[in-house]
Amino acid sequence: MTRNILLTGTANPEPKTQTLKAGKLEAVYDAGALRRITWDGLEVLRAIMFLVRTPGWGTSPADISNLAIQQDTDRFSVSYDAHYGEKDSGVVVQVLLEGRANGSLSATSTIRSEVPFDTNRSGFVILHPLDGFAGTQVNVEHASTPARTLEMPVQISPGQPVMDMKAITHKPVAGLTVETRFEGDIFEMEDHRNWSDASFKTYSRPIGLPYPYQLLPDAPVEQAVHVTITDDGASSQATSAVAIPIIADQKMPSFALPLDDVSQAAKALEQSDAMQALAPSRIILRFDSTVEKTDVAFSDLAKLMEITGAALELQIILAASDDEAAGVELSSISNRLKAVGVAVSHVSAFAKVDEQSFQPGQERPPHPSEKAIAGHLADQFPDAKRIGGTPAFFTEFNRKRPDPSFWDGVTFATTPVVHAADDASVMETLQSLPHILSSAVALSGGLPISVGPTGIGARLNPYGPAPSDNDPDEREGMAAQDPRQRGLFAAAWIVGYLARSAPFGLERFAFGAPVDPFGLISTPQKFARAYWDDQSEGVAYPLYHVARWINAAGGGTILGASTQDNVAQLLWQRDGQRFALIANLATTPQPLPKMNFADAQAIVLDASNIAALSSDLKPEPSAPVADIAELDAYAVMFVREGGGQ
Repeated sequence: MTRNILLTGTANPEPKTQTLKAGKLEAVYDAGALRRITWDGLEVLRAIMFLVRTPGWGTSPADISNLAIQQDTDRFSVSYDAHYGEKDSGVVVQVLLEGRANGSLSATSTIRSEVPFDTNRSGFVILHPLDGFAGTQVNVEHASTPARTLEMPVQISPGQPVMDMKAITHKPVAGLTVETRFEGDIFEMEDHRNWSDASFKTYSRPIGLPYPYQLLPDAPVEQAVHVTITDDGASSQATSAVAIPIIADQKMPSFALPLDDVSQAAKALEQSDAMQALAPSRIILRFDSTVEKTDVAFSDLAKLMEITGAALELQIILAASDDEAAGVELSSISNRLKAVGVAVSHVSAFAKVDEQSFQPGQERPPHPSEKAIAGHLADQFPDAKRIGGTPAFFTEFNRKRPDPSFWDGVTFATTPVVHAADDASVMETLQSLPHILSSAVALSGGLPISVGPTGIGARLNPYGPAPSDNDPDEREGMAAQDPRQRGLFAAAWIVGYLARSAPFGLERFAFGAPVDPFGLISTPQKFARAYWDDQSEGVAYPLYHVARWINAAGGGTILGASTQDNVAQLLWQRDGQRFALIANLATTPQPLPKMNFADAQAIVLDASNIAALSSDLKPEPSAPVADIAELDAYAVMFVREGGGQ
């Protein structure tokens, strides 16, 4: 149990999975879904699942019963009943999943509500993987117009790339055709990469129809998905449509430690030893004028900057709804910072409505214009670099694209738990990052790109009133306090994130917080934390060490970055010395990749030594790399070539 807590922050295990096979067809049954659907080892679909989305776009958990799994050489089947919502006042769904060796796969469902039930979406969801789909030609049969051939976008679509669907056929590799046909509703597809999901998502009930809508007890709904795989005998590996840039004289990004509000500065000062040892290059303060008190003191922020030596990046959420009021508001904030001697190195300001999600072309409430905000920032913070973009996720960056002529850089954030929160889906989001960064580069006008704050869990919810107030031991979509932030999982995921993003030349990378659910340092919380509540206050979570290593690398020259075979690797050189960060992204031990470092020393952060390293704020590499053959689950290794500090 303790090992699970150290790995994922919670003792709660994920549901067991089962691999199903019928000839060349293979799929993984996982909590009601079929995942990683492959033909002769090649992934043809990422998943088929049934989801019930509540008003506010929450995902209702399924209570599965009457589960029956059968398989033989030529066929497998899964049948179950799933209940969503409260007992006797929810939705009951009967599901049958069948796969055959001839390449056919079907998913059928009967949906019955127990009472009039409000939902934003209830039905099958089909995920297409990125490799072998993005950038390829597909054939689409529409419900109301003739069939056509179109090309799936390489750059991320801000809206729905395919609508009004009865069927879609794609060819992941030459000689292999996959037809996916839908019954019982009109389906459409959204570009899931917007939210850092590694897929294109096809779903029913078009987003243009009113929602929420009601499922009625006397009107059961039948829905089905039928997949037909045709193999001409050719075999090859699906490739990515996004090219990873060749690394040449690129620098490691600056690390920024997020403060989610001004009050976190005081909490950080209570952990002054850890903050001094971390010595972040920047502090990024989110200042929300709609909730911060007008007389809030910035003196603690000034002290924190003094003891860490950090520069300040200020991200302002404006209460103003027009251009003139925005100028008055920004002037007040600027004067209050000057009064305590706080200089701002980078500054951004966004209308409060920019934290909300809008469909492309949808009218937004009155708010200050981008041009006016840029002008006011230039007046009130003349020595700071002005940053445009969004305080929300890449989705909103893509849908309300910044004008590069106003800015010195652009920014956006991500979270991996918008649509799914299981461990596998969260790790899969790393696959989407080259697609996100490639699209961001195309939209940036050549400006530097800053990413974050990011982390496992949601700091804000553009699709509802707030992130979900989840059980802190449960993995939940749009969660405010994901348990994996305090485990090795988050440490490995962040290394993987930077390894996937580094070739695109990030200027700044922000993650973590001093304390609280996104914190780097363990302090008592309003909820119980197994293992950590028994440790001394102020000890380091695994992510603290990763933040310190990434922070120290800022400005170094990147030598290489890769993610292969469940191992992320990042190499850089600084002050004539070479370093590496390596992370195991899997639950099973993985061999080390080759580095070709001479006389290299390492420190490994894994489940066996968290207790020792949590009380050591500045551990030094001391183990010869030559003596380390593999990394345990979610372990992170920091490597330094030769001696020195």
